Amino acid sequence: MLSEHIIYSTAIAILIGMVFFRFTGRDYSWIIILCAWAPDVDIIANRILEKFGFTLLFEGTAIFHGAFHTLAGLVVFSSIMAFVLHPFGIRFFDSLVFSSIGFGAHLFEDALVYKTGYMYLWPLVPKRLGIGILPDILSEEYYFRNFFGIGNTEVLVIGLVFLLGAIIIRTRVEGQEWIRWYMPGWVYTKIFGKQMGIPGHQV
Repeated sequence: MLSEHIIYSTAIAILIGMVFFRFTGRDYSWIIILCAWAPDVDIIANRILEKFGFTLLFEGTAIFHGAFHTLAGLVVFSSIMAFVLHPFGIRFFDSLVFSSIGFGAHLFEDALVYKTGYMYLWPLVPKRLGIGILPDILSEEYYFRNFFGIGNTEVLVIGLVFLLGAIIIRTRVEGQEWIRWYMPGWVYTKIFGKQMGIPGHQV
């Protein structure tokens, strides 16, 4: 579901970035997109850790897919990201907020697909939860509605409509210049013919 996560998280990033910029003059919502993949690291976590001689257990068993899809995983990951990004001139608070939203968006998107998904609220609620209002990407029907191997057709279409809506809303509110937050300054200058002029970069 990687492609679906990127599309939905980009839409969320655009809208959250718009609100955050309105109140702070800063927009690092690209962090949301960057962190959209984070919970799925549990797929390869054990293989990576074993190469360094570590064994990490989740509730007494080796890490499995879904082990990081938890509230605890969100807190740990976003805290690490805040420390990692701070030396690059991004405020600790901004990094913490955007990485938390990115990680949380992934969990919410999974919950929309699975009626009984992962233990999202662990350790507060050690129970598998879900909402399940979008097509289940693991169902048999999914393989007959797979859009060129990219993802579930229905989920992708809904996500693309959501993304288009987010783009239209932000462009309507801010004009086309909001795109500067998602590209290097020289690219923005090349495309739009003017300097980026990003305020609020103090740490």
